[in-house]
Amino acid sequence: MTSPSPFRLAVLNVMPEAEVYLDYLAGVVPAGTELHWIKVRNHPYNSSNQEILAATHRFYDEVDIDSCDALLLSGSVMDRNPVFTEARYWDEVVETLKDASGRVGSLAGVCWGAQVVAKVFFDIDKKHFSEKLSGVFEMTNLQPEHPLMRGLDDRYWLPQSRYAELDPEPFAEAVRAGKLIPLDTSEQSGPTTVVSADGRYLLLQGHQDYPTGRLALEYHRARAKGENPPVPVNYDPDRPVNRWRANNRALIAAWLQLAAERKRQGSRSVELAAATQS
Repeated sequence: MTSPSPFRLAVLNVMPEAEVYLDYLAGVVPAGTELHWIKVRNHPYNSSNQEILAATHRFYDEVDIDSCDALLLSGSVMDRNPVFTEARYWDEVVETLKDASGRVGSLAGVCWGAQVVAKVFFDIDKKHFSEKLSGVFEMTNLQPEHPLMRGLDDRYWLPQSRYAELDPEPFAEAVRAGKLIPLDTSEQSGPTTVVSADGRYLLLQGHQDYPTGRLALEYHRARAKGENPPVPVNYDPDRPVNRWRANNRALIAAWLQLAAERKRQGSRSVELAAATQS
């Protein structure tokens, strides 16, 4: 009996210290998943290890995106900025997402990346908080029978580290119109994990990608810079404990499975159309 082919995930990486994301995602995706790392041209990656970046990342037009099941857009320090277009790589990211959306089974974005996907494909802006939302929040699973949520507990923990949310009014309108489906929520964070009705887009405003110590790193780094960051909720930055690993892995695995199925369905549709025309 042959084992199934691994998933193939392209990652558009605009994280600070971009190389750390290699380990972050390796700890979340199913074993055997092929990761194809993409960098953007209009970004100097000043905080990143240039040798590692050169060895692991390629530009979008150098990647065989047609072989990938899904594409994920990472978070970014531009999360702090209310204006999307002030990211120097904005046009490049938008062009990449639009092209990839017709080539992969599903697109996802994390944190800032989720808000970018919402803006590009649903024209939903982001609304900034008065202070950073940081911590590990107990989420309610709103759609336990949805293919993405069947493997998750009814209530589960999710790290969040962001300065903004999807603008509530246009977001609610998209939900009423049946375009978007909120998959979870908490009193403090509101709806955080959202999927499009057709499964083509997944908005991860939380951080299913975060390892145990990431929130602690962010907190202590901000303190060292003389800032006064909020202490992450339900999380001790001096003795961090992971309460989210299993559920987040389940969600990412379910998403990649859904993306692969959509990709195969799309390929079959193209083959049937070609056979009909021949």
